[in-house]
Amino acid sequence: MTGRATPSSIIIVGGGASGVVLAAHLLKSLNPDLRVSLIEKRPHFGQGMAYSTLLSAHVLNVSAAGMSAYADDPGNFSRWLLGRGLATPEQAPVYAPRSVYARYLKELLDELEAREQQTGRLRLIREESLSISPTASGVEVALANGTSVVAHLAVLATGHDEEPGAGQGHAIRMGSEADTALDPEARVLVLGTGLSMVDAFLSLEQRGHRGEIVAVSRRGLLPSPHRKGNPIKLDVADIPLGTQLSYFVGWFRDLIRENQKAGIDWRDVVDGLRPFNQKIWQNWPSSAKRRFVEHTKAWWDIHRHRMAPEVYARVAEAVQA
Repeated sequence: MTGRATPSSIIIVGGGASGVVLAAHLLKSLNPDLRVSLIEKRPHFGQGMAYSTLLSAHVLNVSAAGMSAYADDPGNFSRWLLGRGLATPEQAPVYAPRSVYARYLKELLDELEAREQQTGRLRLIREESLSISPTASGVEVALANGTSVVAHLAVLATGHDEEPGAGQGHAIRMGSEADTALDPEARVLVLGTGLSMVDAFLSLEQRGHRGEIVAVSRRGLLPSPHRKGNPIKLDVADIPLGTQLSYFVGWFRDLIRENQKAGIDWRDVVDGLRPFNQKIWQNWPSSAKRRFVEHTKAWWDIHRHRMAPEVYARVAEAVQA
């Protein structure tokens, strides 16, 4: 067992993007007694599933201006790109390859590790976590190598499941060890038409796949493309928190229509709501949450979770071909 469950000790299980960014924010504290243990089973921190891809076609679904690791320094990632010659001011908005973002997170973590080397406030553990158990003073995380780590608090930042569930035996995750060579003329079925489908299409396209790709979903909805714009300014007092879903949707549609009359794109309204999304969800009654998941989520997702304009153009061209 390693570490001490002091009030300022925290374990982060999962060293992908969320885990690294959380560690960076915690270590902005000047508390000399802070102890952060970051656990990751993959060989590299900061990648996770999303940013482990090496395909240049897999770009971020958000422009560089919205991908800073620090909310109080929104230009951090953009400056990093400019400083390394990976973008120019004339290119904005920039949708960088995800592998580049992984490099950004790695450098961020390297800087943190070097800075905290003498303080001992950051510990990186490359090992798989098996379980978390409560203790008298906090939590204990058991590791695959037979050891364990203790702390006052634990944060789960484990991301998505790596392997398919319902279709296991018939389906594979692209880029996994099971993803073997495919007949370039084969007809491929993709279940879902969201951003993961777009990733699959781009992967097949970059491999030179020539066969038909069929994407199936209940509604057949494609994510919308981004456009350059400026989110509208909203205050929490402007938002009807805690209402039933029908009332909220009506309010939001009216808000979009009012702004469109003033020449403002609907994307700027959706993005203006972004800082309040978590508060909106937390304040909804259970009935509103259920109705949202059942009836509204698919439509919300294609407007909220959009793709880079150049990626949308490639998908649209393939659909028309």
